Amino acid sequence: MIKKIKNIDIFPLKILYLGSFLQYQRFIMPVSFLFYLANGLTFKDFILFQSIFNIACLAAKIPMGYFGDLFSKKSIIVFSYVLYALRVVLWLFFRGFWIILAGEILYGLSKAFYKGNVDSYIYEWLNQRKNENKMISSYGDFAFYTSLGSAISCILGVVFYKYFGFKVLFTFELIAQIFSIIVILFLPKIEFKKSASVNKDWFNHIKISILSILRNKKINFYAYYSAMLTGITSVLVWNFQPLLKISSAPVFLYGLTNVINQLLRSLAGKVADLISKLYSKYLVLISYIFVILSFILLFEAYKLKNALFSFFSITFSCFAVLFFLVFSIYTISLIHKNTRNINRATTSSTNSFLGDFASFLFLLIFKYLYDIFGLFNALLIFLVLFLIALFPYSYRNNLQKN
Repeated sequence: MIKKIKNIDIFPLKILYLGSFLQYQRFIMPVSFLFYLANGLTFKDFILFQSIFNIACLAAKIPMGYFGDLFSKKSIIVFSYVLYALRVVLWLFFRGFWIILAGEILYGLSKAFYKGNVDSYIYEWLNQRKNENKMISSYGDFAFYTSLGSAISCILGVVFYKYFGFKVLFTFELIAQIFSIIVILFLPKIEFKKSASVNKDWFNHIKISILSILRNKKINFYAYYSAMLTGITSVLVWNFQPLLKISSAPVFLYGLTNVINQLLRSLAGKVADLISKLYSKYLVLISYIFVILSFILLFEAYKLKNALFSFFSITFSCFAVLFFLVFSIYTISLIHKNTRNINRATTSSTNSFLGDFASFLFLLIFKYLYDIFGLFNALLIFLVLFLIALFPYSYRNNLQKN
C-alpha cells in the first residue's frame, strides 16, 4: 500500500516516467524512410502512409478520450503501449505494403489512446493528494523523459541500423516495448466516480467535452493558441532537412539538429514550471516574437545557403519550439484545472486533437502553397497568416480572468 508520504506519493508518477521513457525508445524513427525503401515502397508511399497515420490518429483521438472517461486510465495507457508493441512485432517478422500500412495505423491508434489519458492520469493522481498545483512541473517531467527517450533512440537507432540492420534494430525496440509494458503495469489504478451519462449517451458526453474547450473563456484562447503553435512547430521542423540539403550541409548536421531538437524539447519539460511562474503573463508575447524571428531566420538561411547559418537558424527554431512546448504544458495544466473528472480525458483529448489537426492542416496547406508558389513565397504567405492569426490582441483579458 502506498503511504501518503511526500516522496513515496509521487512514486507512481516516476513509474509513469520510466515506462514512457522506455516506450519512446523508437529506434526506427530516424531511419523509417530507409525501412520503407527496404520493403520496396517509394517516397510517395511514405507520404501517403504518414497521411493515413495522421488521419487514423485524428479520427480516433476524441473517441479514445471518451474511453478514458469510461474505463480506468491505467488500462487505456497499457492498451496504447500494447498497440505500439504490436506494430513492432509486425515490422519485425513480416514485410510488405500492407504490413507497413497496418503498422502505421496501429501507431496512430496507440497515439490516440495515449494522448489525453496520460495527462489526465497525472492530474487526477495529484488532485487526489491535493497537489494539483504541481501539474505543470509533473507533466513537464513527463515531457522531459519522453523527449529524452526520443533523443536517445534517434542516436541508437542510427547505430543499430548502420552496424546490425533492421532485424536487430526491431529486436531491441521490441525488448524496450515489453519492458515499458511491464513497468506501466505497476501503476496504481485511480478510483473515480463515473457519471451515468458516460455510459448512456456517449455522443452527448463527447459534445459537452468539446464545448467545454470552445466555450470556456478561461481556456479557449489558450487551446487555440497552443494548437496554432503546434501547427507552426510542424512547419518549422518540416523545413529543417530541405534547408540543410539546399545549404550542402554535411551529413552529421542532420543527426545533430535532430538530437538538439529532442534535447531542447526535453528541457522544455524541466523548465516549464519555472518559466510559467516567472513569465506566465508574457508567454503569448514571447511565443509571438519567436514565431517572427524563426521565419525571418529561415528566409535568410534559404537566401544565403550557408551550412553554418542554416544550422544556426534551425537551432534557433528549436529554442522557439522549446517555448511553444512550455506554452502547451501550461495550457494542458490550465485545461485540467478547469475540467471535471467525469469528462477529463475526453476534454484533454479534444485539446490534443486541435493541435494535431493544426499540424495536419498546416502541412497540407504548406505543401499546396509550395507546389504553386515555391518554397520562399510559401513561407512568406505563412508568416503573414501567422502574424494575423496569432496577434495577441485578447490575451490580457484571458489572463486576468485566470
